[in-house]
Amino acid sequence: MSEPDVTAVMPPAEETTAFRKWLRSTFASLYVRNFRLFYIGQGLSLVGTWMRRTVFGWIVYEMTQSYEMVGTVMALTMVPLLLFSPLAGVVADRMDKRTLIIWTQVAASLTSALVALLLFWGKLEIWHAMILAFVGGASFAMEVPARQAFVVEMVGRENLLNAIGLNSALVNAGRIIGPALGGFLMSIAGAGVCFLFDSVTYLIVIWTLLAMGLERRSFDEVKKPHPLRHFAEGLREVWTNRLVRSVLLLLFMMGVLGWNFQTLLPAMAQDELGIGEFKYGIMMSVFGIGAICAALCVATRSEKSDRHKLMMTGSMIMSVSLILMSLSSNYHWMIAMLAGAGFGGVLFISSANTVIQLTVADNIRGRVMGVWALGFGGSLPLGSWIAGYAAGWIGSFNTLRASGVILLCASTGIFRFMFRTGAGSPSADV
Repeated sequence: MSEPDVTAVMPPAEETTAFRKWLRSTFASLYVRNFRLFYIGQGLSLVGTWMRRTVFGWIVYEMTQSYEMVGTVMALTMVPLLLFSPLAGVVADRMDKRTLIIWTQVAASLTSALVALLLFWGKLEIWHAMILAFVGGASFAMEVPARQAFVVEMVGRENLLNAIGLNSALVNAGRIIGPALGGFLMSIAGAGVCFLFDSVTYLIVIWTLLAMGLERRSFDEVKKPHPLRHFAEGLREVWTNRLVRSVLLLLFMMGVLGWNFQTLLPAMAQDELGIGEFKYGIMMSVFGIGAICAALCVATRSEKSDRHKLMMTGSMIMSVSLILMSLSSNYHWMIAMLAGAGFGGVLFISSANTVIQLTVADNIRGRVMGVWALGFGGSLPLGSWIAGYAAGWIGSFNTLRASGVILLCASTGIFRFMFRTGAGSPSADV
């Protein structure tokens, strides 16, 4: 497929004011119609997604009063990434990505609708939550590689970093609005309304995908290798490319040690901070404020030499934020450190995603992003379980402190290796 001509729809060249230049560089991908449609649908859906995640952790802890059970249910939402991401990456390279994304949205919508019904009837039990968390995670696992690889088909390679940065900004705008709205709705109307809202937003995503004007790609002209051989090609690319291998290792460490704090927050809010649903939603939203600032930072920085520095800076900021977060149970202090963690985490994820996508060939990108989802998805349930059981043993604040220290040491070691071997140099990024 030929890459879209973005310049054909850009504002006139004579618009030379600094503000207009900033707009053109920061929002370049939104001048592409298909990406604008994608952006609208994703924006609404992500509000529902973050609302669901916020409410799910709260109601599980409310039912069980157990750190371990919250960790288990949150882990079950991510276990499918570990199990199905390799298959999802192969499927993404073997069929139309838009079609695959549509079917995953149908499954996710039905899952949230079922949770809503059980809550309305007062019939939700912990085993329901565990099963539905796994099923919802399975639809997400099948979607991730296709969605990641679909972005470049909409905007072209030259605008990929910008599109990923803007998409991260959108994810974290949802992270700001969704938890706050979820906490508010849960406090006045109950958790069932939040899941119903989430279910409806997936239908909007389906509509925007169907409205796109895309050439239908043929996947039958060339005989396809066996799926296992197809997946093995993606693994071989990851293993033989030192840059990709190093970035994925750090991504795994970030998932295990950096993002696991989200598992602890519902219980910390109720037990350590003594706050209610609305303040809990605000606390979760503040993480998104830092994250959206990082995403906009990435969207405006397109030079090759910046990507590796952004990765390193992001991992360091997140590590230090976790350490500082563990030093006080003051609500406002926690909010400030959550903003820092959000900034660092998204700065790393967005720049690392771009480095990997621009390093690999187009015909293998879906499989490599399947390995990306496998690494990140495998690390998240492991991190949730570790955080839940460690908090039950040594306490939530000690768990945060240990995670931050270990992540800081691991990040320093991996980046020293990357730059010493040349894997992290700009020239390594094709």
